[in-house]
Amino acid sequence: MQTVDAGLRMFLLGRFEVRAGDDVIIDEAWHHRNAKALLKLLAVQRNRALHREQVLDAFWAKLDPSAAAANLRKILFDLRAEFNARSVAAPVVTIADDMVILSPEISLDIDEFRSCARAARFAQGRLDLYEQAIAIYGGDLLVEDRYAEWTEGPRRELRDLHNDLLIELSQLYAAAGKLGLAAERLERLLQADPLNEDANRLMMRLYAEAGSRQKAHRQYETFRDALRREIGAAPSEETETLIRDILAGKSPSA
Repeated sequence: MQTVDAGLRMFLLGRFEVRAGDDVIIDEAWHHRNAKALLKLLAVQRNRALHREQVLDAFWAKLDPSAAAANLRKILFDLRAEFNARSVAAPVVTIADDMVILSPEISLDIDEFRSCARAARFAQGRLDLYEQAIAIYGGDLLVEDRYAEWTEGPRRELRDLHNDLLIELSQLYAAAGKLGLAAERLERLLQADPLNEDANRLMMRLYAEAGSRQKAHRQYETFRDALRREIGAAPSEETETLIRDILAGKSPSA
């Protein structure tokens, strides 16, 4: 029998999967919907735990307490049965002192992403650490649960961190004179978030530094038009000043 410290991993970025080594134990197709949702709900908590009453309220707010408690017991049974069938012996979700707890031994991709991001920023200039952190981000958090309120905050926080890392990495590449790599990392961000003004300004600076005021102006126009079309807004004064400086022949550093 293998235990949870023998390679049990949960993926929440871009896809949902629970793996023991190379074997997929649970994925989005698993039919125990509430058991799957409980794993996700606990995984996005910073301490991997919620009070029992919070769990009952999240899933069965309209049921009487005894029926809700019975449903929670059924979820825990389904989880134990699924993991035991896959030779994972140690408990994955437990209840202690009225807290419902996801095992700290399970590796989460969101924890790995945050840890790598901290390491990259602490190292100051290690391009490889930035690339490692960005590679872990396989997509937005739990996209299949995009309409669940409890996913909104963590999804926004992780997406913002990923976008910030791409901007910082692009700046590092630009400082090293690798303008093509800098633009590639920014393009990845802009494909997902075309209204990100910081990224658009940096792309304009990169084009200017590469000697292409025309591309810089086209980037500005694309951003301006998208802002107007999507949210009825206009670029900030900082962006307007930047494009005027670029078109006047100045080459602000990226």
